[in-house]
Amino acid sequence: MRFDLGNGYCVRSFLYGDASSLSRHGNNWNVAKNLRDSFPHPYTIEHARAWIQHVKENEADTRFVIDFEGEAIGEIGFVTQLDVHRFTAEIGYWLSESHWGKGVMTQALSRVTQYAMDEMGLVRIYADVVDYNKGSGKVLEKCGFQLEGTLRKHIFKGDDYFDQYVYGLIRSDVQ
Repeated sequence: MRFDLGNGYCVRSFLYGDASSLSRHGNNWNVAKNLRDSFPHPYTIEHARAWIQHVKENEADTRFVIDFEGEAIGEIGFVTQLDVHRFTAEIGYWLSESHWGKGVMTQALSRVTQYAMDEMGLVRIYADVVDYNKGSGKVLEKCGFQLEGTLRKHIFKGDDYFDQYVYGLIRSDVQ
């Protein structure tokens, strides 16, 4: 799977050779502080290798690399929910700090969201954002996501509690 985003960027499937660049770009506290604790800091090549193996074996249709000129610089993916939530998915993403502010994530999110709805049949996609990550909220809003609510002091990161913002997008043909 591959979506060209222009200017040397694309969203594509994971490759085993991505581990080095993913660990280099992901090993940054400014990236990790916005993600769940399951994304370790420091983010080593061993972490990246294990994650790539997991994705290729279990989630190859729903998790992707963000690539710049052949180098993996971030990730985007979604997790389809279960039971009565089976037409819903949670989406998450991260991007190398050196590529922030260039509109890359907005394009990647738009394309992957469209893929999730058109190809996977999803009706609703949501994202959880920690309150201090204003950039992620702006990306979601640019892609049509609406702020649906705030879960007060719902996130514990580092040594503090933070509010969690929940954004959602509903497929346009569903009433």
